[in-house]
Amino acid sequence: MSVSASVVIPVHRVGPRLQACLEALRKQDAVSPEIVITLDGRVELPPQLASLADKVVEGPGTGPAGARNRGFKAASGSLILFTDSDCVPEPGWAGALAGALEAGADGVKGVYSGGGRKLIQRLAQVEFEQRYEMLARRESVDLVDTYSAGFRREALEAVGGFDESFPAPDNEDVDLSWRLCRAGYRLVFTREARVSHEHRPSWAAYFGLKLSRGRWRMKALRKFPGKAISDSYTPLSVKAQVLLAGALLPVLAATPFLPALGALWLLAFLASCVPLTAVALRTDARVAPAVPLFSMVRGTALLAGTIRGLGGA
Repeated sequence: MSVSASVVIPVHRVGPRLQACLEALRKQDAVSPEIVITLDGRVELPPQLASLADKVVEGPGTGPAGARNRGFKAASGSLILFTDSDCVPEPGWAGALAGALEAGADGVKGVYSGGGRKLIQRLAQVEFEQRYEMLARRESVDLVDTYSAGFRREALEAVGGFDESFPAPDNEDVDLSWRLCRAGYRLVFTREARVSHEHRPSWAAYFGLKLSRGRWRMKALRKFPGKAISDSYTPLSVKAQVLLAGALLPVLAATPFLPALGALWLLAFLASCVPLTAVALRTDARVAPAVPLFSMVRGTALLAGTIRGLGGA
C-alpha cells in the first residue's frame, strides 16, 4: 500500500515501552509511516531512541493535546496516525488504519489486543472488549481514542486539532471526536489496528484512572450535553452503575425503615452487571466472578470524578 502516513507519539517521560513502540513502528508490514516523536516539556530522549524516529518535535509541557497538535503539524503525511508511548503496535497496525482512511473514513479507531495478567488488568480488558463489541455493530462511531487512531489531515485541520484546554491525557480525544462528528466527518472502528498495552496494575490505580475519566468527561459534556444521554462507546449499564453508586448511601440509610429498598438496589445492581459478565464469560471466563466488585469500583470512581468535574474541570 503506497500512502503518505505519519505516526505521532507524544512523550512526557521516557517509559520502558517506548523503545518497543518505536521498533514495532519500524517493522510495520503494509505501510511504513514517518515516525514523529513530539516531546511534552523537557524530556531527556536518549539518542538511541531519537534515532528510531524520523522527526523529534520539542515543545512546552502543555499536555498531550498540545503535543499531538505540534506533532501532526510537523508531520509530512496526509494520513495522521496516533499511538501512545506505552503501546506496542502489531505488524499490521498502520496498514489497517491507513486502509480504513483510504476507503473513505475521516477517522478510524483501533483496539487494545491485551492489557496484562493481573486480575484488574484482565477485567479492564474485558471492559474494553464489551465496548469493542458495541462499536463493531455500528457503521460509524463517535469516538476515536488516540492509543490506536488514524485521521485524515484535512479533518484534523478543519476542526483545529485537539483542544489544548484539556491539560491531562483524558477526554481530549473524546472532545476531538465529538467535534469531528458535529462537523460531518465519518469515524469508523476496526479490530485490525491492534496495540498491546499494560493496563493499570492495581485496583487503586484503576480507581484513580476512572476518577479522572469522570472528571474530564464533564468538561467535554459541557460542550456536548446530549452525549450524556447516549454515545456509541458507553454502555447504558455503566451509566446505570454510576447512578446506583450515587444511590447507595441513601438506600443504606433508608433500609432500616424500608427493608425491601436494599434488596431492590442489590437486584438492580446485579442486573447492571449482566452485560459485562456475559462478555467476560466469552472472552476471559475466570474473571467473571469478580465483575460485580469491578463494577462497583468503577461506578464509584466515575461518580466521584463526575462530582469533581461538576465543580469545574
